[in-house]
Amino acid sequence: MMTEAAIRTARGALWGYGFDPTAPIELVKYRENYVFRLTTDSGDSYAIRLHRAGYRTDAEINTELAYLSALAERGLSVSQPVSTLKGDFMCVVTAEDGTVFQLDVLRWVEGGVPLGDVTEAMAGEGSLDPTVFRQLGILSAELHTCTATIGRFESFRRQPWDAGGLVGESAQWGNPLALQTLGPDAVSLLQTGVAKLQQDLAALPKTLDVYGVIHADLTPENVLVGHDGQMVLIDFDDFGEGWHLFDLATIMFFFQPHPLYENYRGELLAGYSSARALPDGFLESWDSMLFSRGLTYLGWASARRGDEAAEFIVERVVPMVLGLAKNYISTSSTSAASS
Repeated sequence: MMTEAAIRTARGALWGYGFDPTAPIELVKYRENYVFRLTTDSGDSYAIRLHRAGYRTDAEINTELAYLSALAERGLSVSQPVSTLKGDFMCVVTAEDGTVFQLDVLRWVEGGVPLGDVTEAMAGEGSLDPTVFRQLGILSAELHTCTATIGRFESFRRQPWDAGGLVGESAQWGNPLALQTLGPDAVSLLQTGVAKLQQDLAALPKTLDVYGVIHADLTPENVLVGHDGQMVLIDFDDFGEGWHLFDLATIMFFFQPHPLYENYRGELLAGYSSARALPDGFLESWDSMLFSRGLTYLGWASARRGDEAAEFIVERVVPMVLGLAKNYISTSSTSAASS
């Protein structure tokens, strides 16, 4: 659907939230969903999300929005959902071609700018102060503490980021081995790494101190920083149950080539541990989580060739993941030989 048609579709739902259907709307981004910014006569702004048709069920989206509301009530810095005049967080709207879309509204984070950019992170061009990662570690710990308190309420409907959800043919973001640009050697390498990873992930505990509801997509773009330096977590579209360490590995994934990677990682973990006690052996699965995160990007790109982000993954991320696979297999072999 073209952008102008998507805007017209979104306008069809604005009355249900009490907004003027003619209010200014501008496109912010389009990936899985269309995200628009709506500005009211009073100057207030809202994020309008028009979800990709068929990507999520109504129950999955309502779970996300209910969870965001619960997190915001507990004082966590997250994007806050806005309910319709009927009290619902989500509504459905029909496009001109008859396609039915889900739509929801979030409060705009005024003055917020992304923490960073993945291309700059990978190029080592970002100039973030390491203390920023300490702050982000604290916020991540607060998130996991809040989700552990909230728990998994009865109507919770999200796919898990467990062994099956992370890698393999039924992985949430697709099968990483299905990426067509991979040569025979790369496929063989990844097959070996994935087989080992699946065994390792299956053996990891799922106790409440290490596993629970996570963000699952804490990239630099999904952390906004306001004028006052406060961080706000946005884009919970992929949230679900998983290992807490997966969130931390996601934060660091694109910074691996950065010359300050070790400093950033150290500050992130220091911040996290200052706000939430680390269980014994918590960091032992770091390489597993980092490799898992990389494989999810390959799976995502395999079904979206031609997309700008997918082509970036093919060009820049694939070599990194192949390097992670070699290291993962080598480290595992060394550990096995010494035991």
